[in-house]
Amino acid sequence: MEFSLNPLIDGSLVVTEITFKNAAHSDQLWAERLNPLIEHIATTDTLANLNANPAIQATKAGYKHVGKDPSRYRPASDSLWRRVIKGKGLYQVNNLVDLNNDLSLRLHFPLGSYDLDQLEPPLSYTVAPAGATYPGIGKAAIDLTNSLVLADQTGFFGSPTADSTRAMITPATTHALVVVYAFGTYDAAKVQSMVKTACLTYLTDCTVLQQQVVTA
Repeated sequence: MEFSLNPLIDGSLVVTEITFKNAAHSDQLWAERLNPLIEHIATTDTLANLNANPAIQATKAGYKHVGKDPSRYRPASDSLWRRVIKGKGLYQVNNLVDLNNDLSLRLHFPLGSYDLDQLEPPLSYTVAPAGATYPGIGKAAIDLTNSLVLADQTGFFGSPTADSTRAMITPATTHALVVVYAFGTYDAAKVQSMVKTACLTYLTDCTVLQQQVVTA
């Protein structure tokens, strides 16, 4: 997969391309991973833990590096973990999106999964200009000004804050990219292994086609 990164970005991507059969729900995923994880976080973690976490701190620094305020436009990993700490649990969406949330809570990095059949490669990781927007999942429009964004030949489709509807994962999706928005110091091989193992274990008929780390 051809993927470029704007050198202004202080971060990288860990990208996994898969084919699979999605489902509306996975009892196995929720019983073995998500329910125990949600209970553990809700009873053990605090907002102080979140704010002091190195991955969260590095992600927020990456936002500030390109002029985006992470306290106003929170990274998805921050919002997700914060929600579970407050005892609000998680929305159940579909198997891949739910697995995406599980991995984000474990890695403390934002994750995005995208339907490759809706995209036109090559893809890029860049910074959106002033005034850029796209229709967000559950939102009419998302302000992308100075945001870290993913783009294809048609335009922007994803970010570590909130994704667009154009490449969103549905139960009909069969070919996807799972993207870890990584910041600071991290073990890329470990992240790749975690994503690959989770996909092969919890997604039906899953094949990992390739993995790559995208850096400037």
